[in-house]
Amino acid sequence: MTGQIVIIGASHAGITCAEQLRTRGFSGAITLVDRQSGAPLERPPLSKSYLGSMPEDDNKFLLRRAEWYDQFQVTMIDGMAVERIDSGLHQIYLADGQSLNYDKLILATGAVPRILPQLVGLENVHVLRSPDDAAALRRAMQTAKTAVVIGGGYIGLEAAASFRKAGLTVHVVEAAERLLARVASPDMSAFFQELHQRHGVMIHNGMTETKFHQKDVLFTGITLDTGEQISAELLVVGIGVVPESVLADAIGAETGNGILVDRQMRTTIEDVYAIGDVALLDGAELRVESVHNAQDTAARAAADIAKTPLPDMSIPWFWSEQYDVRLQSAGIVPAAKDDIRYAVRPGKREGGMSVWSYQSGQLVAVEAVHDPAAYMLGKKCIENKLSPPLSDITDP
Repeated sequence: MTGQIVIIGASHAGITCAEQLRTRGFSGAITLVDRQSGAPLERPPLSKSYLGSMPEDDNKFLLRRAEWYDQFQVTMIDGMAVERIDSGLHQIYLADGQSLNYDKLILATGAVPRILPQLVGLENVHVLRSPDDAAALRRAMQTAKTAVVIGGGYIGLEAAASFRKAGLTVHVVEAAERLLARVASPDMSAFFQELHQRHGVMIHNGMTETKFHQKDVLFTGITLDTGEQISAELLVVGIGVVPESVLADAIGAETGNGILVDRQMRTTIEDVYAIGDVALLDGAELRVESVHNAQDTAARAAADIAKTPLPDMSIPWFWSEQYDVRLQSAGIVPAAKDDIRYAVRPGKREGGMSVWSYQSGQLVAVEAVHDPAAYMLGKKCIENKLSPPLSDITDP
């Protein structure tokens, strides 16, 4: 198949889609457009090993090396925002005034971090999503002694672990009553709370009325609901993301918590696809934000365009590294309801454990630390729709 394909966004989803198109026999032109300047970097290390690295080592975090673009005949336009799309004319217009024609357009625009309005414009307040965000935070860490992290999700906890490893005093402030409340089981939340406290992180859960202090354009500290005041030179806001669907909205694509797509990743606008973190599968309750989902959805869009067999939809899986602990998770841990049950299984390794989540008697998720065998077993069970009795899980 020939033609012109434009992919907006050059992170994991966009890069994978370009590669999959070539692998599946597409021989036309492929252009990647990305607002980030420079070669795209791997996203997972940005909140982990990247923060502890030196700028001269940045090449080891490259998503693809320079020769890849030549090998797969992909044109890369970096440091360039897309101003608008004309879906009728099949054209996109860039910030520098040039326009690009397309036969198929793929939106891999991802998501943008939520920010608290009262913190906009303060110089030492950071979010952590893009390579630019991570580079700015890495520079700020060099002079800060105390950091406050707002949000006890994966990104916030990974940043907190990186700060502690660099010797900073760290406070994590979470509005919910436990860490990882939206994404992990209560037992896994307790595991990570104990892990961080053991490494010296001060955790403040249930803080819904945090007050922020500033002097001129600098954040200077917070006051907690309890009245405790904490001074700090660095603030990271990790309270989730919102899908970057502005371009899709402007052309009339159906959106909500993401850009609505079918199983082929086609939007409601002809010849326009959406993949990765920004895409919301029709009928799904939530978007999946992970590298695995980015690669999965990219392969499906490429298969549809290249008219090759569509890959199966696989179950979501995730991982997180904090200190010397790797969490592996498969499936979606459900929100707390009356029909949710959890089974904790001891691991064979010291400190190892897994938590198996059941909804209405059906196994829907498994989380494991220091126990890759349990993770693989649980993932296989979910894929094959097997639900071992809870009593078997808890019996070593």
